[in-house]
Amino acid sequence: MEVTQGEIEVLESAYPGLVDVLPLSPLQEGLHFHTVYGGESDAPDLYAIQLVFDLEGDFDATAMRAAARTLLERRPNLRAAFVHQESGRPVQVIPASAEVPWQDVDLTGYDEADREAEAARVLDEDRARRFDPAAPPLLRFTAIRLGDRRHRLVLTNHHLLWDGWSVPIAVRELFELYAHRGDGFALPEPPQFRDHLEWLSRQDRAAAGTAWREALAGLDEPTLLAPAGSGDLPTTPERHSVRLSEELTATLHAWARSRGLTVNTLLQGAWALLLARLTGRDDVVFGATVSGRPADLPGAEGMVGLFSNTLPVRLVLDPAEPLADLLARLQDEQAGLMEHQHVGLSEVTASTGLGELFDTLLVFENYPLDPGVLDLPGTGLRAVDARVRDAAHYPLSLAVVPGTRLELRFDHRPDAFTAAGTELLGARLRGLLELIVTEPGRPVGRVGVITAEETDRLRTEWDSTTRDVRFDVFPELFQAQAARTPDATAVVYDETEGPSTDLTYAELDERANHLAHLLIARNIGPESVVGLLLPRSIDQVVAVLAVSKAGGAFLPIDPEYPAERIAYVIGDARPALLLVDRDTAHRLPEIGTGTAALVLGGDIAPERPGHSPTDADRHAPLTLDSPAYVIYTSGSTGNPKGVLVTHRGVANLAGSQIERFAVHEGSRILQFASPSFDAAFSELCLALLSGSALVLAPADRLLPGRSLTELTHRRRVTHATIPPAALAALDEDGLPPGMVLTVAGEACSPTLVERWSRDRRMINAYGPTETTVCATMSDPLSADGSPSVPPIGRAVWNTRVYVLDGALGLVAPGVAGELYVSGVGLARGYVGRAGLTGSRFVADPYGPAGSRMYRTGDVVRLLADGQVEFVGRADDQVKIRGFRVEPGEVSAVVAGCAGVAQAAVVV
Repeated sequence: MEVTQGEIEVLESAYPGLVDVLPLSPLQEGLHFHTVYGGESDAPDLYAIQLVFDLEGDFDATAMRAAARTLLERRPNLRAAFVHQESGRPVQVIPASAEVPWQDVDLTGYDEADREAEAARVLDEDRARRFDPAAPPLLRFTAIRLGDRRHRLVLTNHHLLWDGWSVPIAVRELFELYAHRGDGFALPEPPQFRDHLEWLSRQDRAAAGTAWREALAGLDEPTLLAPAGSGDLPTTPERHSVRLSEELTATLHAWARSRGLTVNTLLQGAWALLLARLTGRDDVVFGATVSGRPADLPGAEGMVGLFSNTLPVRLVLDPAEPLADLLARLQDEQAGLMEHQHVGLSEVTASTGLGELFDTLLVFENYPLDPGVLDLPGTGLRAVDARVRDAAHYPLSLAVVPGTRLELRFDHRPDAFTAAGTELLGARLRGLLELIVTEPGRPVGRVGVITAEETDRLRTEWDSTTRDVRFDVFPELFQAQAARTPDATAVVYDETEGPSTDLTYAELDERANHLAHLLIARNIGPESVVGLLLPRSIDQVVAVLAVSKAGGAFLPIDPEYPAERIAYVIGDARPALLLVDRDTAHRLPEIGTGTAALVLGGDIAPERPGHSPTDADRHAPLTLDSPAYVIYTSGSTGNPKGVLVTHRGVANLAGSQIERFAVHEGSRILQFASPSFDAAFSELCLALLSGSALVLAPADRLLPGRSLTELTHRRRVTHATIPPAALAALDEDGLPPGMVLTVAGEACSPTLVERWSRDRRMINAYGPTETTVCATMSDPLSADGSPSVPPIGRAVWNTRVYVLDGALGLVAPGVAGELYVSGVGLARGYVGRAGLTGSRFVADPYGPAGSRMYRTGDVVRLLADGQVEFVGRADDQVKIRGFRVEPGEVSAVVAGCAGVAQAAVVV
């Protein structure tokens, strides 16, 4: 390497007797950077490595110190200091000599029971002492006396000096020198690390750069397994090990050998599959440590130094590719890069344009430190145990340790991964290895990582929603309630001026029955659709009941909608009849529809029969699978689409919500939603199928602010469903304390939970129209100061929710996937759109034969407690600088900041 005379003079003044100045290997450059700039001086040193040897017999400390001294004389790079030149580039400076730090500790004065604890404290203190890279040597020895013939030798070094493959070489040489009392002439001259650095300087870096750019071409995002925001500060990792059985280990070796593969390839492929399933991606990258010892460098196998290198392993998954073919391709791709493994990770990463590529590391350790290799004949000393205490810079590293039982050793940062989570990773990886060797022909797209125990828990969760519900059509459910509480108030309409207009259950039932018989006379019955072009009013409630009693499906249309939208909905749904009032009747010419209309106003058909219609009165039987209502929702094409919902789902919805919301006779339910939204029908059912009262008001009374506050207090509202956006505009005293408050319709922020859950039962509900209003409801939310977005909860009664990947495979808990809903609440489909119905309502592979599930298009996560967390829309997801970003998550976090009432994210 090039060093100016001025730089040499500076180095010589700092290191008298300087004998050499060397460049750093690629990994040394990275480690040096992280050592110097990677954390506070009192933080744990993640690059300090301890080698611990338990020795029995006669231990000669003087001979071991001499051996350590001679080891540094024979291996000049172990005396290196790491400093920066004036140019800023680091170099390793080799002084002529360096005194080996040595500490003797005698613990024989401690009781036997306390001796090991004290020895552990000594090791911890030693490891906590940080190395100064500029103060050689970057290693030290501690000899601990545990008994007359029991010692523990501790060699602590900085990872800058050597890699794992060097440890057996250096330790074997140390003990051989001990056997010769430090006489270096008794051993042959060792090959030098300097030769490797010279070999590096001769390599074609341009060709290597081209090879890596081609290998990573098209990669547009890193593969990050740790949660965002974790792993920022140096933390001592924790360790969890999984030991495979001897039988499985032998099977893996035999299977790999029969296919011409290495066990390393087998582990890399399984790890890539696991990462893919845990990140929801089919193009994954992880780090792998390679030995870095070139086959064409004489003596490389006997050198001591930091040869190893950390490089990316990329694997693009093809769902149709068999597992065996995937592994063969992986090995071929890695073999093509072997001659380019000398390039530093920073150079490789720079070629992608991404800030980082991965946060997990896989190391296949074929350098186990076996005390059996430390034979010390003639010394009276033997090593009975040898172990390594080290750590990785990455949030999660997996070391694969060979043996008769393959060991999967996970080192994880506790702020990024829990012990239980890491244990689950090990179980999943073991399951993948078993699958590969038993079903090598299985397509990648049909490979899952859910363990049998997890599947059992999911099935238990699915089955836990099963309830005995009175499945009856909506008019029969209402009729039964009216018979139980005929004199109770059913509807309260808050007039603009004067007292409210109230109807009892008996009065409401009678008016609805009169109108129902009139509708039957107009040929309305099962499979008929009746449009309700009505504002919030008692007439609107009567109309809903009357259409249902006649057997028809009601189609609510907000009269405040533009004429073009109203005309589109009527033209698409083709209702047999429109129900209007005097005001909305005036809009019919503007709308331009030719559909027949009936003008409501009070009890318009008192001469009609007053009993509730039965199938004997209707034109056809009304069944649970008959349409109950049609709701038009926004469509991706710009035109709304009609969703046809059956009576079966209505009965299930009412039972679920009445129980969860603790509704009872005497409750007062606010109808906040516009009549054209299915939430309005949910509010109606909540009241009229429980014996409580439905509180109605003109739209202007429901605007967030003083009018809504006065309304809820004046009418003693006990239950309300209010979207987060409206809730955010209310003062904190805007709703009565003690009420049941449901938020739905959009993502709810932690700030709203903190503000509104105090003194109230607050529940976060979720559900597309296609699932009969509500598919999940959360447990009651609490103001615990949590920054997390509140979950959307668990499935309602007789409903299953699945979090699936693109191949409809179950996604592991905690991993984002698309939400599918199955159960009795599924709508029949879309009005006049058989193709769309077929694409959104698909066969349920996890339910009974013939069952369906609805693809919501929403991205969610299944949490550890069984609740579901909303992440965003699948079609809203964007990528920014290679990272997938969910605008919904960003807006939720921003909304949770102090002083922020509402947030919107625009890309």
